Amino acid sequence: MEEGADGARLRVLTAVVPVWLNRAAHERAHEACHASALLWNRTVSWVREEWAAGRSPGREDIRRYVTSLPGEVRPLHAHTAQAVAYDLADAIALARTNKAQGIRGVKFPWREKSYRPLVFTANFGWKVKDHARLVLSLGKSRERIVLAVPEFTDRFGLLVTPDRWGEMKLCWNSASRAWALHISYRSIDDSLPSVVRPAAGERCGGAARTVTIAVDEGIINPMTLTTVAPDGGYTALVLNGRSARAVKQARNKGMAQLQSKMARCRVGSRRHRKLAEARKKLTAKTDHRLRDFNHQVTAKANRFIREQVAAHEQAAPEDVQVVVRLVVGDVRGIERNTEKRRRASRSTRQQLSQWERAVQERQLAYKTGLPIQHISEANSSQTCPYCLGRRKVRGRTYVCMNKDCALVLHRDAVGGVNIHTLAVNDGTFVPVSPGTEIRVKYLRAQPGWSLSQRERHGFHQRAQARAGVERRREARSSARNRAISTDPGVSTDVAAALQAESIVTHEGGTATSPGTGRACAHTAQRATDGRNPGVSVGEVRTSKLTP
Repeated sequence: MEEGADGARLRVLTAVVPVWLNRAAHERAHEACHASALLWNRTVSWVREEWAAGRSPGREDIRRYVTSLPGEVRPLHAHTAQAVAYDLADAIALARTNKAQGIRGVKFPWREKSYRPLVFTANFGWKVKDHARLVLSLGKSRERIVLAVPEFTDRFGLLVTPDRWGEMKLCWNSASRAWALHISYRSIDDSLPSVVRPAAGERCGGAARTVTIAVDEGIINPMTLTTVAPDGGYTALVLNGRSARAVKQARNKGMAQLQSKMARCRVGSRRHRKLAEARKKLTAKTDHRLRDFNHQVTAKANRFIREQVAAHEQAAPEDVQVVVRLVVGDVRGIERNTEKRRRASRSTRQQLSQWERAVQERQLAYKTGLPIQHISEANSSQTCPYCLGRRKVRGRTYVCMNKDCALVLHRDAVGGVNIHTLAVNDGTFVPVSPGTEIRVKYLRAQPGWSLSQRERHGFHQRAQARAGVERRREARSSARNRAISTDPGVSTDVAAALQAESIVTHEGGTATSPGTGRACAHTAQRATDGRNPGVSVGEVRTSKLTP
């Protein structure tokens, strides 16, 4: 953590900003990314040769090797080449740490890369000129990458100026075929005070109140957050994630259809290339929607945590500091070896493998600034929090089999309360007091339709059902276009439904009401030409949008 000029604690955040490059800059960036990947491959080979010879090169040894290479081998800025060396050293250190922790299947860097992002360290390799152009250097006497200065704001809505920028990466998304700059910048630290790191200006000693936030993760409901309110009752927030399941299901079906068509094409043919491009577009669209979904989930979870902490700070005495502990049910590794173990059906194994649990955990820790602690959640959704009775649950509602208890509660809320109990009692189930209230709130991860949108959509669906499937194009078009249609095949039910209509007059012939589209103008033109006796010259009939 850094400190600003006024003593405020600062934090380094990262912003992903889409950028546009012209053709020349685009080609130079692509060539540089390929060169960066080749430099990585050459360095990995050298490190493995050193290991085979019995030597163990360190971080600075790898850097000296990279910087000693001739300019033809590393056509990059010096600090960009050093970033390659440091990234490789960090990857080796991480692999050693994972091996020391007993994690199975850990491998040291070995895979050859064909593409790698360009890294420009803080104050080196990039420069802002005339407050309008961002210049990225690829080394001395080489053409530079010039683009417009990206503009973005921080969490407080303030514009992040270039004097706050640090390291940046120029990344290429192969699915959406677009460039993006990952810019790190300094911002005021708004992290919540945790048990291991108190708030700025607070001493570690003295009285403290610990607020434990328990998170129960799932596929249907990605996060269920539970904590104890200042009044002693439990407060649970269930975030619904069915929209993400629909996005993934559409992606899986679309991918299956495209793969089936591509299997019947010759590789490299025109149809094969078109199908491959369609697959990339589907992947990019799904990634964008899932990224938005994950941010919506973690933003609502972050808001809930901060509201609960604010309530405890308001209720606590002035000399008591409120610290937060974030505990998540440990389901890590549940998606591994699902096909070998055969513990679930095929569809369930697919859902587990596509579960973005780790992404949501990482984003929640990033937004709250809290370290995540994992705790075993075994039998947490099967145990009654009041009587500790245990039963298998089918569906989303937990019903206790104990007649004296007879608890009826959302199963994810039950799991959240039990994870909270396990977290505050060192992993032991302890019954909740009988008079304790459990309040559950449900939220969609993404906002739904408004009441007016629902009404208009319902009217459109009813009109479409009355039109019938034999109406060809009119059955698939909008309700307004069907309203002005005067084909003789219109049924009596549709004619009765269109009795209430509005007339938009216009002197001179063709008239179009706002939003009526091409069909309305085409009908008016037919009336002008005398080919549509059902509509007189100078008026266009459109159905009402409200039921």
